[in-house]
Formats: sequence, C-alpha cells, structure tokens
Amino acid sequence: MTSQAGQTVQTVRGPVSASALGPTMPHEHIVSDMYRVNRQKASFMMDLYEAVNDLRSYKAAGGATIVDCTSGGLGRDPHKLLQASVESDVHIVMGSGWYREPFYEEDFNKLSVAVLTERLVDDIENGTDGIRPGVIGEIGADREWLSAVEERALRASARAHRRTGLGIILHGTRSKVGLWQLDVLEEEGVDLRRVAVSHCDGLDDVDYHEVLARRGAFVMYDRNGPLDIPQQEERVRNTVEMVRRGLADKLLLSHDVCWITDRERRGGPGYSYVLREMRGELIAAGVDTEIVERIVVDNPRRLLVGA
Repeated sequence: MTSQAGQTVQTVRGPVSASALGPTMPHEHIVSDMYRVNRQKASFMMDLYEAVNDLRSYKAAGGATIVDCTSGGLGRDPHKLLQASVESDVHIVMGSGWYREPFYEEDFNKLSVAVLTERLVDDIENGTDGIRPGVIGEIGADREWLSAVEERALRASARAHRRTGLGIILHGTRSKVGLWQLDVLEEEGVDLRRVAVSHCDGLDDVDYHEVLARRGAFVMYDRNGPLDIPQQEERVRNTVEMVRRGLADKLLLSHDVCWITDRERRGGPGYSYVLREMRGELIAAGVDTEIVERIVVDNPRRLLVGA
C-alpha cells in the first residue's frame, strides 16, 4: 500500500519507490471482461499476449508505470497482472473495489457499508496470494446519478482510503455525476487531492472540469487515441485550455484500454499514444514541455502517494 509518508507505491511485484514510477498512465486495463454485461465480443479482453506486446511498446516509448483500474465485476486477475508486469518489465499498480451497479455481484445489495469497507481493507492489506492493490478504483456511477448501492460502495471506498492511504479513481461519464461523487467523498472526510474523476473527456465542458479541479480533484482525459480524430482534437484543445486556466497540476491523461479494438495491432492507441503522439501535439499547441512532463509523471505520482 502507499505508505503514510508517501514514499512507496504498492505494485503487483511489491512496493516501488515513488521516485521510480516515471511516466505513468493512470487509467488502463491490462485484462478485463465486460462481456458479462455488454455482450459484445470486443469487450472480452483477456488475451495476455496482446497485453504484454502493448506494454513492451509502452516501455519502448519511455513509459514506466500503468495503473490498472480493473475493479470488482470487471474480471480482475491479479496473477495475470503479475505475469504481464514480469514479462514487460513495466510497473503495474492494481486497482480494488467495485465498478458500477450492473457489474455488482447478486448479493451486493445485502451488504452494509461497514461490511464492504472491511472487505476492501482486507483486499488492500492482504491481496490475492500476496498480490496487493495500490489504488482504490475504478469506483463508478452507471448513469448521471449515484444509485443507493453505488453510494454505499463509494462510502466504503472513502473509509478504506482513510484507513489505508490509497488514492481513489472514480468512473463517471457523459454527465456531471462527478460532483455528486465528490460530495459523498467529502462527507466521509476524503482529501479530494487524492481523487481522480475519470472519463471527463466524455463530457465536453471545460467549465465543469474546472469546478472539479478547483475542489481539489484530478480531472482525467483517458480515452486518448486515433480512433475518433475529431474527439481527439477536442481532448487536445481542452487540455490546452485547462493549462491556460492554470490547472495543469490537476490534469491526468490516459487511454482506458478496455476493448479489443484499443490494442495497438488492431489500430487502437495501446498504452503508448499519449507518449508517442499526444505529448508532441500538446507541445505543438503551445504547452511547455516541462508542463507536459509534469502531467504524465508528477500528477499520477501525487494521486498515488500524495504531495
């Protein structure tokens, strides 16, 4: 787990010094399985061979760390994550907790916040065969509101955060549900500087993103890639605008690889597009090189270990 002093991060291969994390993609999936709910073949992404190839490509592009946000209900496989990390020599920080309501187990509504908190803390402290998480998330809202059971999962995540010191990564897309999620976390005493709201690029509203950032949370644009050029141009514009508004230290960039079509050999971004392409696009758009490096190195580290 993240030490209280903020010096190490728990990866699937063990604790790693925060200073060794290097360039980090803070919202990815190495293997995941959304097929149970989505029933689309492209949402079954359990091929370790393709994952390792993309991780090696990422390392060749200068990447060092991946945060895997495959939480409960998404097919998290700690042993595959460990194997992928060993074969690629990329640090992998494993997520914990529960995704969003359609992906919860059938008995989830029968569990109290207290029980959920204990289960989450046990996972963080003991892991699976010693393979332990280093972040809480992704913790989601299925729609533009929080359901009652999603709120319980979020409160349990907040209480586990306070006991273990791990950062929290949220899932909330195409709406302003992130404000509701932050309200709950704030009620539970969470330091919002250790929280990231994912999928903000699903809602083209920089004013909303600024509100999240001014409250202390990280704003994450995490579907970067070549598959939708107009939307990617929008992400670059919004990133530049957030930097112009003085919020560079609240930005996170990633790819959220979660479909087979996101793999590099299938024309997707893999884990490397931000480093190979977007970094240059931002610099060409006027963002200082040092600021870009802070966004891809310093900001993820602060999410994981604190200031």
